[in-house]
Amino acid sequence: MGGAMAAFCALDLTVNHENQNVKVMTFGQPRIGNAVFATYYSQLVPDTIRVTNEHDIVPHLPPYYTYFPQKTYHHFAREVWLYNIGLGSLVYNVEKICDESGEDPTCSRSVTGNSISDHLVYYGVELGCDAWVSCRIVMDSRIEEYGNTDLNGNFVLSRNFTTPILKLNTESEVGAKLS
Repeated sequence: MGGAMAAFCALDLTVNHENQNVKVMTFGQPRIGNAVFATYYSQLVPDTIRVTNEHDIVPHLPPYYTYFPQKTYHHFAREVWLYNIGLGSLVYNVEKICDESGEDPTCSRSVTGNSISDHLVYYGVELGCDAWVSCRIVMDSRIEEYGNTDLNGNFVLSRNFTTPILKLNTESEVGAKLS
């Protein structure tokens, strides 16, 4: 879910906050929209790389239906597929840069996505943890001026928790308006 959230965040920064230099790299991202959305995303956030690993199950979700290409979920472009080639006792790590279709049949779509363990390790780095911890964001230090840190240490952009969202009318305010 982190890869999908990163992609949506990049799109939000580009569309709603007019940021021109958004760069995204995701690991094991699922499909998040149809072909029209994938084209739209690729035009607005062109500096995006999706890294997929071997038989990772997540990039194969939701499933791609070949017979309904305009109605099915579709990846946006720039996939880098990590896989191993074994020659006897030698194993070579390969990084294949895939075509710009987002659904290159010679990359991760060429294998079955049936491995949870391939989703948990990318470039030899475990992407999980042994205990629950709150999310930490790595970001440009200039962004900090636009947000606050809550009591749990989470960084919150654009909302002041001391200001209520809804303002209730009190009797004194209603009486003042009637006078």
